[in-house]
Amino acid sequence: MLDSINIFLGFYFIVMGCITYKLFIWPYFISPLRKIPGPPSDSLIYGNLKTLMKEESGVPQLGWVEEHGKVITFHGLFNKPKLYIADAKLIQEILLNKAYDFIKPPSVAIISLIGRGLILAEGEDHKRQRKMSNPAFTYSNIKEMVPSCVRVASTLKDLIEDKINSGETNINLTPYISKATLDVIGLVGFNYEFNSLTSPNELAVAYDSIFNSPVTPLRIALNIISNYIPLVREIPLEPNKRFKNACEVSSRVSKRLVEERYNEAKNEELKGRDLLSLLININNKLPAEEKMSDEELKYQIMTFLFAGHETVGISTCWALYSLAQHPHEQDSLREELVKAFPDKSKFNPTYDDINSLEYLNCVVKESLRLNPPASTIVRTNLKDEVMENYFIPKNTEISLGILALHKSTEVWGPTADNFDPKRWLDTSLTKNVSNLNYLPFLTGPRNCIGSKVALTEFKVLLSMLIRNFVFKPIEGFHIRKRSFPAPKPDPYLGLAVSIVES
Repeated sequence: MLDSINIFLGFYFIVMGCITYKLFIWPYFISPLRKIPGPPSDSLIYGNLKTLMKEESGVPQLGWVEEHGKVITFHGLFNKPKLYIADAKLIQEILLNKAYDFIKPPSVAIISLIGRGLILAEGEDHKRQRKMSNPAFTYSNIKEMVPSCVRVASTLKDLIEDKINSGETNINLTPYISKATLDVIGLVGFNYEFNSLTSPNELAVAYDSIFNSPVTPLRIALNIISNYIPLVREIPLEPNKRFKNACEVSSRVSKRLVEERYNEAKNEELKGRDLLSLLININNKLPAEEKMSDEELKYQIMTFLFAGHETVGISTCWALYSLAQHPHEQDSLREELVKAFPDKSKFNPTYDDINSLEYLNCVVKESLRLNPPASTIVRTNLKDEVMENYFIPKNTEISLGILALHKSTEVWGPTADNFDPKRWLDTSLTKNVSNLNYLPFLTGPRNCIGSKVALTEFKVLLSMLIRNFVFKPIEGFHIRKRSFPAPKPDPYLGLAVSIVES
C-alpha cells in the first residue's frame, strides 16, 4: 500500500513540476524571449489571449507597439512566450529574404478545411505548386473573368433593389456579399454555378455555419486546443459538428469539380478559362516530377474557395462600412462612377475600364490599408535567429503586425488612423509606400497569387453597389470588428440603403 502511495506521490510531483516549469519557470526565467519588452501576461493559463479576444480592446497590439517598441514578447495559451514584430525591415527578412525558413505553424482547423494547397504547402512542395499555378493568373486570363464578376454583381444589385422596393431599407448586407463572392469564385475558379444568391446551396450554408455563426468561448477554445490535441474535434459538440460538416462538404465539392474537369479533359472538351481548367491543362503538359497530384488539385480548389470567397467578402463589407461613415468620400466615388458609366443600366466594365478609375483605386487601397484581410499573420522559424540583437530560438511563434505597419505614423502621417482615400493622391506620401510597409496581400514568394483576381472582383462589386445605392449608418446600430474566425463586422454589416435614381 505504501509503495502505491509513493508511486502516486512521485507521479503527482513530476506532473506538477512539469506544469510549474511550463507555465512559470520557462517563460519568466529561462526563455530567451523574456529579455524582449512586452505586456505582462494576464494569466498563467491564457497568457494575453483574453485581451486579444476582447471586442472592446480593438487591436491591443497597436498599443503594445506604442508602449514597448516594434519587437515585442507576449504570451499565448499556457503562458507560452511569443513574438510580435511590427518592423518593416524584419518583416522583409521573414517574408522576402528567408520566406522558406519561416513556416506557417500547423493549424488543424485550417488544414482540415482547405488542405495543403498553396496557402499551407511548405518548402519544395510550395515552390512546385506555385510555379505550376503562376501561368493561370496572367493578365489575359484575369481580364476574361470580369464578365462573370459583373453578372454576379448585377444579381446582387437586383436583390438589394427588390428589398428596398418592398419597403425594407435597413439591410443586413453580410449574407448577400458573402454569397455573391462565393458565386463569383465558383464561376471564375471552376466554371461552376453555385447560384447561392438565388437558391439554397450546401457549400454556402456550410461556410455560413462556421464564418457567420456567433463566436463563443467554446468555439475559440476548441479551435486553439485542437492544435495541441486534435482528438477534441471528435467530441460531439455543436461547433465541432458544424466544423466537420463544412470540411466534409468543401472536400466533397472540390473532389467532384476536379473529376468533372478531368473527364472533360479526357474528351478534349476542357476549353474553359476558369482557374481549375487552366490548372488542369497546364498540369497535363508538365513532366511527372513537376505535376500536381489529384489530391493537390483538390486542395487548390478548397484554397480558392476559402481565400477567394472570404477575403473579398470581408474587404467589400469594410469598404461599404467606411464609405457609409464618410458620405463625402462615398459621393466622390459615385461621381467618378457616374461619369464613367452615365447609364447605370449599362454597367458592363472591362478589366481596363475598372482599373482606370483613379478614385476607386484610392478607396480600395485605403480600405485594405485599414482593414487588411489579415491584420496579423503568423510564422515559425525553422532555425535559431538573431533579430534586433535578440536571440530567437527555433520554433518560436512569430506574429507579423500587418495592421501595425498600415497604421504607422512614420509612413502614413498623423492621420494614419483615419479613412482618407485622397492620401493615395499625395505623391509626397506614396513615394514612401512599398510592398514592405503596405501588405494587404503580403510580399515575397508566398504573397497572394490571386491578388489581381481578388482586386478585380472587389472593384467590380464595390462599383456596382456605389453606382446604384447610397449607404448610410443605421442610427443606434453599433458595428464592431471581431477577430475570430475572420475579421468581419460584428454582429453583421447593417446599413440603411436607398436607390440612386439618376
